[in-house]
Amino acid sequence: MPAFRSLLLAGILCLQGALPAMAQAPNPDLAELDRLQTLVQRNSAEALQALQAEAPRFASAADADTRRTYLAALTDAAFETGQAAVVTQAIAQLKALATAQHDVSAHVLAVAFEARQLAIAGKTRAGLDALARETAAAEQATDPWVRWLYHLTLGVLHSGNGQFETALPHMLRSLELSRTLPRQAATAELRSLTHLEQLHFDMKNPERALQTIRETLPLAERLGARQAQGWLHLHRGNVANVQGDLGTAMAAYRQALAIARDGGLAGLRATALNNLGDILLQRKAYAEVEPLMREAMAAYRDAHELSGVALAQANLGFSLMGQGRIAAGVQDVEASIRFMREAGAQPMEEQLLAELSRMYEQAGLYREAIDTTRQQQALARDLFHTEREQAVAALQERFNSAERQRQIEQLAQANRIQDAELRVRRLQQIGLAATVALALLAAGISFWQYRRTRAANAALAAARHQAEGALAEKNLFLATASHDLRQPVHAMSLMVEAIGLRNSDPVLRPLVADLRTSMQAMSQLFNALLDLSRLESGQPLGTQGAVDLNVLLADVVRLFREQASLGGLALRLRLPRGGATVWAEPVLLRQALANLVQNAIRYTPQGKVLVSVRARGGDWLVEVRDTGIGIAVAEQDRVFSPYYRGERADQMADAGHGLGLAVVARCAEQMGATYGLQSRAGRGSCFWLRLPAHATPAAVAPAGPAAMHREAIAADPLQGRCLVLDDDPHVLKAWRAMLDAWGVTAAYASTGAQAHARLDAGFEPDAIFCDQRLGPGDSGFTVLRQLLARCPQASGAMVSGELQSAELSQAEDEGYLVLRKPLDPAALRPLLETWLARQPAHTSAP
Repeated sequence: MPAFRSLLLAGILCLQGALPAMAQAPNPDLAELDRLQTLVQRNSAEALQALQAEAPRFASAADADTRRTYLAALTDAAFETGQAAVVTQAIAQLKALATAQHDVSAHVLAVAFEARQLAIAGKTRAGLDALARETAAAEQATDPWVRWLYHLTLGVLHSGNGQFETALPHMLRSLELSRTLPRQAATAELRSLTHLEQLHFDMKNPERALQTIRETLPLAERLGARQAQGWLHLHRGNVANVQGDLGTAMAAYRQALAIARDGGLAGLRATALNNLGDILLQRKAYAEVEPLMREAMAAYRDAHELSGVALAQANLGFSLMGQGRIAAGVQDVEASIRFMREAGAQPMEEQLLAELSRMYEQAGLYREAIDTTRQQQALARDLFHTEREQAVAALQERFNSAERQRQIEQLAQANRIQDAELRVRRLQQIGLAATVALALLAAGISFWQYRRTRAANAALAAARHQAEGALAEKNLFLATASHDLRQPVHAMSLMVEAIGLRNSDPVLRPLVADLRTSMQAMSQLFNALLDLSRLESGQPLGTQGAVDLNVLLADVVRLFREQASLGGLALRLRLPRGGATVWAEPVLLRQALANLVQNAIRYTPQGKVLVSVRARGGDWLVEVRDTGIGIAVAEQDRVFSPYYRGERADQMADAGHGLGLAVVARCAEQMGATYGLQSRAGRGSCFWLRLPAHATPAAVAPAGPAAMHREAIAADPLQGRCLVLDDDPHVLKAWRAMLDAWGVTAAYASTGAQAHARLDAGFEPDAIFCDQRLGPGDSGFTVLRQLLARCPQASGAMVSGELQSAELSQAEDEGYLVLRKPLDPAALRPLLETWLARQPAHTSAP
């Protein structure tokens, strides 16, 4: 019996050693497919031929993993060589395998390849929707290579659709999965890195893209992956192109083109040709571009990349226009623009419109250039980055319309008064000339005169009442429009504060700071329009004080820099190094300077605009010079009159309404400043303002406020609870983002009932911010009083976008704090710190 037990134990041990060896035995079919997949990266055409020759061996293999791997390798090779029919057939076979074997991995592969096929056909959105429906299935796939390909495809399609922030986590996930694959780990990592460096480039981070390229090239060379090397050289050329090194860029593109031609890579060949054409277009070598673009179009068609065909066709059109073949070139460009519009590629459509406008201008077709620029600006408004200029322009136009109506009423009123005065004088002369003998007649005439004068006075009073009513209606319109426009700016200012605090990328910090400055400038423009309205109605404005001209002019020039750039103008600013401080009313001064700069840009078709400050005795002289159309000597005395435009200005399609310089004159007179101009017709103009200098320099903000503010807040988060009420979901979302970034625990409500429900649920706020305008049936002031009555320990404020109202006056009279939109986070945080410091610490979260 002991001998039997020993024999049995030895047998078990032998079996345990044999089972792992059997499990780890290599599959020769999979090993061969791994070799062919690696060959795809070296020579796609040769790999495709080998895979098609081995179809009898792999397509009918008993092992589902082998068939799935074979079909995946075949589809990859067909994609790279532009064999659309092979791709479609392989996808159908994957679907059949998924149905027959209930193979989730095969199903996900088929969907991923179909999504890639849709993206090549210009239907990226449809491809993303299809992938989104398979998220759960992809995570359940047993083949890790399938999960890797799924995330890589998602990242590539999101990147191609311009959704770079969404694409990045999928790219990083694919890179992480590639390094854990049991097979094909190196080639998968290579493909992930190649797409990742392209994404860095698309996200405006060329340094990071170049670093990734340098890290990836040795891996591609070690694997002999000529295809990947070609794409990496192409992307290296893109980085050099962005950095202005066109010679290095062209050399890199030619390296990529040589690799593409050797390996039969249609997509790479087309892209390299197209990029070479871009550089030659920049150098205006139009005759060299044409054959390259025709070859690129043919290559894109071979690869079945319709969006690439459209891009190459656009470049072909630009080359034809550069050679003087305008009609043929425009036809090609417009066909490309139509494709981009139908494909929903709005950013690319905008770029093509901008380039078409430039080519029209280069060809001397200024009307077509203006029409195309207008199309581009309309599209840009849809993409948000010109929304600010559009909103201000619309508000200015409405203000101009109301201003014209008021001027008409004033002129009519002045005519009626003058007519009445003339009649009165005539009657008085008749009465004085009458003799004593006509005393009775004189008495009758005097009585008749009295009756006519009383009627004239009554008509005059009625006209004055009508004019005052029109002015009141205009002021009400401006106040309402200001509220509607302040609301999105209010939300944006809170959201930008949150973005600034969460952002850790030093490249984005100046962009966020510029965005914050632009929104502040927009808010100041709204206030300026209302201040001018109050000025006309006799209401007092702010008092004069010390104004830093350097800061104010830098802000004004920044506001119009994009408009000047779109018009092809150079907008320059020259300031004294020691600073310049004047004594003026800030709102009126800003309005006057903004009108002068805008006027110079509007009437300068080409050239430059220079804004400068110089000392003149005890004053500072601000000059705005341009190289525009100029003003004839006979017209210079009238340019500051309302609604006056010179003869040459009337011939321009985008001329103003003749109010800009009139507003400059009115603002200067209110501040006690002098103004004037020097101009020669056809040579340009120089408008100037002369302002009294102030001995004490205005306070200058310290350098780097955004970064210091962010670091200070991150180091000292707030402790406390806030309740926020607003019926606008976008504003509530912005509040949430900012308060979360500040570390404040907050509850949010859109109605008074919701706010009371939060309190009933046990939420105890330390601070309450309530919007004045809530939904129907809710008064912001009433809701705020009720909430503060229930929470006597809390502090509160009402937030309003209105200029003035009875409810606001009542709230301020009763001692409630009223904050005007858009809120300044830099001013709001100290207030909130003070309120929260009064409260005892909470022991638990709500």
